[in-house]
Amino acid sequence: MNDCAQTSSDIGFGEIRTGAFSFIYKNIALLGMETYRYARRIFRSVGRLLIRPLRVIAAWLRLLLLAVDHFGLKSARAFNSEARYLRSEVKSALRYIRKASKSSPYSIIYILAHYVKKALRRHRQFFRSALNILLPAVSLAVLIITVNRWNNITYALQIIYDGKTVGYISDESEYLESRNLAVQKLSVGLKENERSDILSKPKYSLALVSVNDLVDVDTLSENLLEASDANITNACGIYIDGVFLCSVKNENDARSVFNAILEKQTVRSDEKVGFIEEIDYVQGLFPDDENTMWDAARLAGQLSKTKQAQMVYTARYGDSFSKIADDFDMTVEKLRELNPGLAAANKILVGDTVVISQEVKFVRVKVVRTESHAVDVNYDTVVTYNSSLFRGDSRVIRNGVKGLDLVTTQITTIDGVVYSTEEIDRVRITDPIDEKIEKGTRSTSVSSAYGTYNVTVSSKGFVWPAPTARTVSQSYGRYGHRGIDITTSGASGRVIVAAASGTVEIAGSVGDSYGQQVLINHGNGVKTRYAHCLSGSINVRPGQRVSAGQTIARIGSTGNSTGPHLHFEVIVNGSSVNPMYYVSR
Repeated sequence: MNDCAQTSSDIGFGEIRTGAFSFIYKNIALLGMETYRYARRIFRSVGRLLIRPLRVIAAWLRLLLLAVDHFGLKSARAFNSEARYLRSEVKSALRYIRKASKSSPYSIIYILAHYVKKALRRHRQFFRSALNILLPAVSLAVLIITVNRWNNITYALQIIYDGKTVGYISDESEYLESRNLAVQKLSVGLKENERSDILSKPKYSLALVSVNDLVDVDTLSENLLEASDANITNACGIYIDGVFLCSVKNENDARSVFNAILEKQTVRSDEKVGFIEEIDYVQGLFPDDENTMWDAARLAGQLSKTKQAQMVYTARYGDSFSKIADDFDMTVEKLRELNPGLAAANKILVGDTVVISQEVKFVRVKVVRTESHAVDVNYDTVVTYNSSLFRGDSRVIRNGVKGLDLVTTQITTIDGVVYSTEEIDRVRITDPIDEKIEKGTRSTSVSSAYGTYNVTVSSKGFVWPAPTARTVSQSYGRYGHRGIDITTSGASGRVIVAAASGTVEIAGSVGDSYGQQVLINHGNGVKTRYAHCLSGSINVRPGQRVSAGQTIARIGSTGNSTGPHLHFEVIVNGSSVNPMYYVSR
């Protein structure tokens, strides 16, 4: 009976499992069929959307090809076929005309007229198409030629001087400028009121000319000079800073005079030499008279003279009245006379403009050179704050290192005097390294089990070891004393603090004359000793890390001592040094 019950239970579970699988299978199959159906619809819709514009584009392309074939290619083929046929007829007609010319020359005209008439009647469509093509092309060519021709034509003022045309200009102002140039050349040496009558007024006429016939101001000026009755000749005009000096018939002679001045200068290969003044050599027509037409010798003589102008010097570091006077071979009194403002102040600062002379050479020589030198670049200081250090205490964590720049300067001298120094380039060679400093923020008022006391920090960052005792009863070095003794009225029991942070090496008596003592190692070879401490007052142990200002013991009189005091030592690399160097402010 139990076996039958067991079998029935197994059959019920199997039916449930089969039904569940059947349900899942049907739903998966249904999902697959629906997915296929909707995907098919989507692809069909997308396909229609893509194919429709492609069909439209294909239809338009087919229409375009048909139009090109009908209106272009078909006409071209017909035209080409007609042209070949016409060419064969022309060859046949030419053969017949050659034969007729031998037998009856006078009949050629009638034969030629016959063939022309026949060709026009037979090939009427061909000639009509040819004319339709040629006429627009010829018309376009005529239009382009006409436009181009009239673009090069303009209205201009015709300048007529003494019955001769001297040029065409687009504006009257150009004539006035040209006339002024001509008058300047012709009126050298004349007074201002004598210049206006040198050239008579011209006549103007409106003319239609080519653009290429217009002349510029300089050309019109030369034409005016040639048309005038003045005694002029081709020469080279010398202008200094825009002011006419003279004219020389040969430009090479004029240039050789100026070049000779430059060649006298002793310059290095990296220096450039030239004139302060702007020298212009203008080739043209100039009056041929002894006042303005010079030879090379007369020009050289003029250039060797002086003129009224200030020669100045820019003061540099270390300059004074006496130094500058010595450098320029003049008296201090003369230098002060030329510089009344500086003389009143009785001092010369860097960058001041100092007048050396009121008279300079007619043309001044300028020498320009470049120099490169290394200059230091200052470093910055980065400050951070440390709450473990007392206020007033600062530590250099990293020393700053200056950088280096390569500076190129351009130095200009005028007649041997330094006129200007200008920095033209700067290249960084090495970057500076910032200095890092820590500054303390910790309060100098310290509270401990022994009471509250104020500590003081020296410039070396060391704390005074006895905050409430300040009297130094015995200094360092006296009678071989290796430290300082610190005491005060009622010194016994006063607190002793660590002068700096470190690790305790000794805390107690070691059997020597120091009695109860504390020895602290601060690192970098520096140690401090606190001796004659009060018995039982030492509250640190060897190996303990202590901070600056921390109470370590109290003042006593143990060991070899004559009274309550603190014997304080500073030991550097095993040798005692004067503690005052470390703890005094």
